[in-house]
Amino acid sequence: MATDTCRLPRGPVIVNDGISSARYRLLVILTVVLATGSMVVEATIINVAIPAIMRQFSISTEDAQWLSTGFLGAMVTTMLLAAWFERSFGPRLTYAGALVLFSLASLAGGLADSMPLLIAARIAQGAISGLIQPLGLVVIFRVFAPSERGRAMSAFGLGVVLAPAIGPALGGYLVDLASWRAIFFVTLPLCVAGIFLSLRYLPARDASSPQQSFDVPGLVLIALFIFCLLTGFAVGHADGWTAPAFLLRLGVGLAVTVALVIWEMRIPYPLLQLRLFYNRRFAASAMVAFAYGLGLYGSTYLLPLYVQTVLHYDAGLSGLMLLPGGLAMALSITAAGRLLDRFAAHSLIVVGLLCFAVSFLLIGSGVVVRSFAVLAVLIALGRIGLGMTIPSLNLGALQLVESPQLAQASGTLNFIRQLGGAIGVNVLTIFFSWLDAEGRERGLDTAAAMDKAFSVCFMVVGLVFLLAVVPAMRMRMRVGPAEGALGSKDGS
Repeated sequence: MATDTCRLPRGPVIVNDGISSARYRLLVILTVVLATGSMVVEATIINVAIPAIMRQFSISTEDAQWLSTGFLGAMVTTMLLAAWFERSFGPRLTYAGALVLFSLASLAGGLADSMPLLIAARIAQGAISGLIQPLGLVVIFRVFAPSERGRAMSAFGLGVVLAPAIGPALGGYLVDLASWRAIFFVTLPLCVAGIFLSLRYLPARDASSPQQSFDVPGLVLIALFIFCLLTGFAVGHADGWTAPAFLLRLGVGLAVTVALVIWEMRIPYPLLQLRLFYNRRFAASAMVAFAYGLGLYGSTYLLPLYVQTVLHYDAGLSGLMLLPGGLAMALSITAAGRLLDRFAAHSLIVVGLLCFAVSFLLIGSGVVVRSFAVLAVLIALGRIGLGMTIPSLNLGALQLVESPQLAQASGTLNFIRQLGGAIGVNVLTIFFSWLDAEGRERGLDTAAAMDKAFSVCFMVVGLVFLLAVVPAMRMRMRVGPAEGALGSKDGS
């Protein structure tokens, strides 16, 4: 299987079933936004409910982080399968089937009576989400003519960006007014509508699309790599860095990494196209993408936990505090699209990274008053930075490769970004737990130890973005005879 999680057809395939083409295309966009938006909401809405879940099941932050890390880790693994599912079943059956399974996983999560069942439901949600999120671009290219794709992608992008902005605010009030279980049910009506709309309006499988072999060994190796990576940090922190359980994961992880590189470099259609990293500037863009995922998901996980456990806000206020930032991010993405016509992509990336870095360095340093309004403004500043970074990063990275590898590069960059998110939540939570325990051992009370631990974690996130400016500068386009757009010397 190829790494193109978004296969780009040459022209539109209109299947309007007797309705006007304009209305049909509108319904297609609505269907894709409903499906993708439902899954994006569930990726982040859990964060405002973490304290309530911790209280009900009497668990620590290290245990609770698997509700987010499990989702992201599963999504990272299965998103590489999206192209194979699209080729084998088409968007219509892929979307409808995934939404049915996602609805069942959501029901299981909302009804779970133990932490293992709840984590299993989140992992199932993440795995299904990974199949759907990369396919929006494919549907747009299948249905819309080239002259209409820009507006369609803008509408799709805006809908997907607004979903995580509204989700935490809505989820917070659901937790306060009902229960944390309500956050698993809130997207069910959207999923049901998406199932019927998918079966009615999305295109079927393209019969002319060539079938390619499924890279089962690659999938197994990637899943093992992610499992060893994410569980290794937790086991090392809990049992000690010389404990047999950690050393076993370390050994298996290293062996799997070597095997994965050898296998993916040898087969003609790998899940993960590692040859892209021969281009040093693309490798630099991947480093920025990793930092972006770490900052986006790590901060989205830590901030609601911080304001509820240290500042004692309720879940509704913690979600509301994130709302201005989400809206600012949506506007920033729109503005960045226009600015890219006037400024180099790497310049906007640097500005965006610095905005986010300044935001979290100020939050973590304690030089500003941590009131609701100040935190909301600083979070919005960081989200503006993220909004400027993501379209610039996609353009800056993809212009480094030739046309035949655009889909492969897009899929690889998306994989690296989501992997950064999974690792970010995992490592930051473990680091927080260690700092919190250290603070209590030094005689700090519970509130002071947690406050200090959160502050250091916020500073770390800010410093990661500050360091990411270095590879961002390496993305500057200076194509010479030694290194041009990738595609001619990698054998593909």
